[in-house]
Amino acid sequence: MAKRRLLLLAAAVAAAGAAHASEVVLTSKAPYWEVGVRDDGLSRACSLNQFGPLHPGDLVARFTGKDGSALLDVAKGTGLNLRDPRHLAKPKEDYFFRNVGTTSCEVLVGGRSGAKKAAAR
Repeated sequence: MAKRRLLLLAAAVAAAGAAHASEVVLTSKAPYWEVGVRDDGLSRACSLNQFGPLHPGDLVARFTGKDGSALLDVAKGTGLNLRDPRHLAKPKEDYFFRNVGTTSCEVLVGGRSGAKKAAAR
């Protein structure tokens, strides 16, 4: 039993050593939904694991306001941190992902005409 605990502890320490910090690319008190327009097609592709961040948690946007607080994964249409096997991205757009890895994944697009921008505060 003690040997098993030691092995579990060693595995936990090894996993913790492999962990890395996220890079916060945006912090705002605005509601998260103001970062861009929701794209139903990209959201569907994300929920089917066909579009999303290459490394979830690496690049994030933090929304800290009273309403609409969230931590969203971020990727660029140029390919930075983006997994896009169907080539759905556009180079001038930024993608913000909510609920990555679930069937309720939501993609908000920044840089698209008509998009609302969250003011960094």
